[in-house]
This record gives sequence, structure tokens and C-alpha cells, in this order.
Amino acid sequence: MRRFLQVLLMLSAAFPPMSAALAGELSSGEIRSELVGRSISWWEQGGWFSGQMMLLPDGRAEISIDAPKRAGDSGRWMVRGDQLCTVWGDFRSGQEKCYSLQRGAAGRFETSGGNVFEVREAGV
Repeated sequence: MRRFLQVLLMLSAAFPPMSAALAGELSSGEIRSELVGRSISWWEQGGWFSGQMMLLPDGRAEISIDAPKRAGDSGRWMVRGDQLCTVWGDFRSGQEKCYSLQRGAAGRFETSGGNVFEVREAGV
């Protein structure tokens, strides 16, 4: 029994909890593998705005605002360092904005800009 406990203690030290391994900001590779080509639902933390977004593999991006008033736009996305950057045709007057992303609970991602992303399904 004592030997078993020693082995268990060694293994627990060698393998940190999964939540610790998943904590922290996403790398550029993780941003690409987790978000590109997938349907993303998004909403503002504590805000009124919500919608859908798609980051296409060729660098194009599509976004919809479903609430409070329906609207949509298209633009481009890119990764700079470990940040996701978007430029929309009309939204934000075409200004580029970059965010770091952190893995949140239940498969969600939280942006440094106060939005939450939830991957819904694989895209085309």
C-alpha cells in the first residue's frame, strides 16, 4: 500500500491538473487550430451584443450581430504574435483590432476585449 501511494504521488507531480495545462493565453497555432474554419457564436461579457462569426482558412472573415439589432459585415482576419486581429468593412470604421484569447470554461474562449467565443461546429 505504501508503495502504491508513493507511485501515485509521483504521478500526480509529473502530470499537473488538466485545468492548469489549459490555462493561459492561446498561442498563434492554437488560435488557428481552435477557431479557423469553425462556426463561432460570440457575445459581450455583460453586454447586449451577440452574434456569429466565421474565420475562413483563406483569411476572409464573416460576422453577424444578432442582438440587439441584426447586422452583418465581412472582412479579414490575421494572427499577429499570439493575438487574433480583425478588420471589418464597415464595423469599427474599418479599423484593425487585435485581441489575445484565453481558454475559458466549457470549451469557450474569452478575449482581452471582453467577448466570449463558443465554437459551435466545424465549418466548410
